[in-house]
Amino acid sequence: MRKFRQRRTLASAAVVIVLAMIAGACGDDEPAATTAAPATTAAPATTAAPATTAAPDTTAAPTTTEAEMAEPDEEAPMGPTELDVAMIMLGTKEEGWYATFIDSVHRVAEEMPHGLTITLEQIEEIPYADGERVIRDLAQTGDYEIIVAHSTYSDAVAAVKDDYPDLLFAYSGSGNEPTGGNGYWIDVFIHEPAFLAGLIAGAMTQTNHISGVAAFPFPNVNGPLHAFIDGARTAGAQLGKEITFDVAYIESWFDPATAQEAAAAQIAAGSDMIYAERFGPFAAAEEAGNVLAFGHFTDQLGLSDVVLTSAVARWDAAFMDLVDAWYAYTTEGVAYDAPMERIVYTSMVDGGSSLGEISDLVSAEVREGVELAQQAILSGALTVELKTDPIE
Repeated sequence: MRKFRQRRTLASAAVVIVLAMIAGACGDDEPAATTAAPATTAAPATTAAPATTAAPDTTAAPTTTEAEMAEPDEEAPMGPTELDVAMIMLGTKEEGWYATFIDSVHRVAEEMPHGLTITLEQIEEIPYADGERVIRDLAQTGDYEIIVAHSTYSDAVAAVKDDYPDLLFAYSGSGNEPTGGNGYWIDVFIHEPAFLAGLIAGAMTQTNHISGVAAFPFPNVNGPLHAFIDGARTAGAQLGKEITFDVAYIESWFDPATAQEAAAAQIAAGSDMIYAERFGPFAAAEEAGNVLAFGHFTDQLGLSDVVLTSAVARWDAAFMDLVDAWYAYTTEGVAYDAPMERIVYTSMVDGGSSLGEISDLVSAEVREGVELAQQAILSGALTVELKTDPIE
């Protein structure tokens, strides 16, 4: 394990962090209005068994009970027991954006909602230009009930969905357009756990300069970056620190080498805390030896000794709502009715995100402050402002 220089103990960090956030340092504005997640549809009730007709008075009593002699009732129609899901992705399943959705599907599958056995097939590295062809090929097989195009495939979904009205299609992230009907646009925002991660960065930085390495200046990307900055400045202000920040957009969803170079340049400019929205910065922090980092989308504590915690995306609620919509359509004939806007799970409260495991490098005092801040978010006492504009 790489050794890190001793970080000074912040005896009152927990208190000052909570005082700062309650004071409104992170803003009072509510996030942009979003479509509420559809309510869970209850499984259809089992048809009651018909009453047994009494024997006529002239008929001798049977030697066995009437229940034993009665013909067995015709079984009520059974609902589906299996749900097969296909997921196409632009990159590979190891990348955080895709891995977090896969993890969520597996967690939901373990619960066997509606008694369903859920299976997931993953198809990797599908360029957007091939999206329509691949989605149509999957639909034509008849092997799947839900097809998830996990990224900016709304054009492909729009071209296919009406030809397969019994299937449910879903797509995710920024850059899409709503399709309605049986095409659902879902998303999660992780700015709240990113704010909590920023509290740690602001409390622990020694250079008072932190940074982020990100893909593109899109709303999904900018939201957690802004929140990370706000969290760091909230903690820093109460500790007498003036926190500065810079971000590098590498213009790629997956280019670890470029991301590492960007992080190295930030370290050379004085950053000692890096929010790694892409893979690559951990290696630069490891080489520096006195720089720490934060993971994005999945819990990345186990990837490197430099990671302090992660802002984690959770698609469990979003995927469960898709399952419910498909089940209601299949068992009750409830029409698919995707809204003509993005369905966003914006908060830790509605299950869209969480804070990952925290490193032992973080002091008990700072941990306590983060826990209190998290409870304030969950209770509604603290609103973390969602900002989506690019960071200059």
